[in-house]
Amino acid sequence: MTPIAAGVGVQLHYFSAGEGQPLLAIHDIGGSGELLTAELEPLAQRTRLIGYDRRGYGASEAPDPYLATTVAEQSEDAAALLLGLGASPALLVGVGFGALIALDLSLRRPELVRAALLVDPPAYSLDVESTRELADQRGAIEAALLAGSRAQAIGALLGSDADQALLANAEANSGACFADYGGLTSLPLTHREMRDCAIPIRILSTPAASAPLARIAAELDALLGDSSLLTGDELAGAAEALLD
Repeated sequence: MTPIAAGVGVQLHYFSAGEGQPLLAIHDIGGSGELLTAELEPLAQRTRLIGYDRRGYGASEAPDPYLATTVAEQSEDAAALLLGLGASPALLVGVGFGALIALDLSLRRPELVRAALLVDPPAYSLDVESTRELADQRGAIEAALLAGSRAQAIGALLGSDADQALLANAEANSGACFADYGGLTSLPLTHREMRDCAIPIRILSTPAASAPLARIAAELDALLGDSSLLTGDELAGAAEALLD
C-alpha cells in the first residue's frame, strides 16, 4: 500500500526508511521523493529518512486545476507532513525549490526544524542580476508551450544538463513543474529575519549551479545567523555533517 499523509488540503505520498533522528528530503522542480531519497540512502542507517512527492507530483494530490503554488503553501504541506508523522524537529535537506521550502520552514516554523541543508537555493530576490536570465528562460518556456511542445518547455526549465531520470519525471509531472516555476519568486525575505535565524543552516553550492545561484548561495551565507557555505555535489556527506 502506498503510504499517504495529510498535507494542507491534499494527500501526500511519502517514503520512510531507517530509525533515529528524522531527516526530511524536499525535492526540486521536476524531482521526486524517490529520486532524492536515493541520493541520501546511506543516511537511513543513522536517521529516519523521509522523502515525499510534493503536491502534484507522483501519487500526491493537487487541486484541480493546479496552475500555481507558493513557497508558503509548500511549506505548510511539509509542516503538516512532519507533524502527522511525529517527525519533528527534523533535519531538512532541500534541493532547488525544495531549498526555499526548507529555508521558509527554518525562518517561520523553527520549532519543526533542527538544522537544514540548502542545495543551490534559487532565492532570486537576493540577486537583481538574475532578472534578465529568468526573463529569457520564461520566454523560452512560453515559446515552447505555444508551439505545443511540453518536452521542450521542460528542457528550457531544467536546462540542457539535466539527467534523463529527472527529465522523464518532470515530463510526467509537467503541470506541477510549471506551478512550481510560477512560485519561485513567492518567498519574501528580509535581512532581519535571516540574521535572527538561530537554526543551523548549511548552504551547498554544487558544480552545476549557475552564476546567479552561486552568488545567491554566498549572499545567503552572509545574511543568515548560523550558516556555512559548502561546495561540491556530495549531498549525503553534507547532510551527515549536520547529524548529532
